[in-house]
Amino acid sequence: MPTPFYHLRVAEVLFEHPDLKVAACERISQCFPAFLLGNIAPDVQVISGQSREATHFYRLPMRENCAPAWEQMLSDQPALKPAGLRDGEQGVFISGYLCHLQADWFWVEQIFEPYFGPHAGWKNFRERLYLHNVLRAYLDFEILENLNGQVRSGLGQVDPKDWLPFVDLKHLKAWQAFLTEQLKPGAAIQTVEVFAARQGIAAEAYYRLLNTENELQQQIFDFFPEQN
Repeated sequence: MPTPFYHLRVAEVLFEHPDLKVAACERISQCFPAFLLGNIAPDVQVISGQSREATHFYRLPMRENCAPAWEQMLSDQPALKPAGLRDGEQGVFISGYLCHLQADWFWVEQIFEPYFGPHAGWKNFRERLYLHNVLRAYLDFEILENLNGQVRSGLGQVDPKDWLPFVDLKHLKAWQAFLTEQLKPGAAIQTVEVFAARQGIAAEAYYRLLNTENELQQQIFDFFPEQN
């Protein structure tokens, strides 16, 4: 549930992590743009109109004892398991896709459901959804300034093929182009505008809160436990 831009930052951190095995690092390095595209691909539903379950392999609210999304995907799509992939670029792309699913899963478990979900117990659910979107937009602005240039330019440097049997290639390419344009020098990201249109709330309301530090603290961050 982090934004696509936040997922790109996660991809960058994963690639640079000292615990990443040398063989995996080499494979990703050879096809880094495909890894980036994989990390934002599940959110293609914005373009394709598919359900969350169709691209993320879980539904909200999460059901008890359901398989983790990344395991469910490989169960539903066995042709995407490593043994079935002959195209190295597709393999790295699928690795990125699975990273996205895992990041989303942890976000839902640790952030969305306990603090913003239907049973969170503060304000009402519609307000919590709005504030959850504000939080995600806030994190975008926090990370984008320092996003690696290789990440910013890399997303558009891969030519995807029919790598996902459950997503139309034209939708994947349109999603890639939509985000690539926003990462160009001088371009403005559309996170707030997308959220505002989706929830029927004026973008100005988002920006007003995002630009008021005390309000952000009182309306969002005060509801999180303090970290030692």
